[in-house]
Amino acid sequence: MISDPYKVLGVSRNASNDEIKKAYRELSRKYHPDSYVNNPLADLAEEKFKEVQEAYKRIMDERERGGSSSYSRTSSSGDTANVEMGAVRNYINSGHYREALNLLSRIPLQNAQWHYYYAVASAGIGNNIDAMNHAQQAASMEPGNIEYRGFLDQLRMKGNRYQGTGNQYGGGRGLSTGNFCCDLWCADSLCECMGGDLCPCM
Repeated sequence: MISDPYKVLGVSRNASNDEIKKAYRELSRKYHPDSYVNNPLADLAEEKFKEVQEAYKRIMDERERGGSSSYSRTSSSGDTANVEMGAVRNYINSGHYREALNLLSRIPLQNAQWHYYYAVASAGIGNNIDAMNHAQQAASMEPGNIEYRGFLDQLRMKGNRYQGTGNQYGGGRGLSTGNFCCDLWCADSLCECMGGDLCPCM
């Protein structure tokens, strides 16, 4: 855990919330993992990126609770939630889905955007059930949101493909034509193409 979140962001303890937000955004862009693809400093940048996210959240949490009378607090709770959602989005965009879920679990305001991000992050770690549940919740809360509806449709299509695959390989008809003689002829023809002969009589 970082010892001084203000030092991580490079701001003083008397900095305004706007100054802190500006520093946070600049450092997030600077250390964003997408900027270090195939770079030997990628691991270091990722660690710095996580520190910046943690530092910003700690500062805003402290100020939201009124941690010190010397703070110049100009941000509302809604603004804090928006910045936290920005951090979640950064985590998701950089493929850090578990970090995104951890941060989401600490955000009390569970609006449609919260459920959408939770769905995307859950899908990112392979938890398709949670992804579907939260995607449905987001779409039901904002039925006119094309992005939420589109993601829900993607999840549904993905689920249908898996079901189709399961039917093909799980005791279903697979490549069968339903006619035993025709199936046997096809199998023999394939064997002959490979240099074998399943049924010499054919």
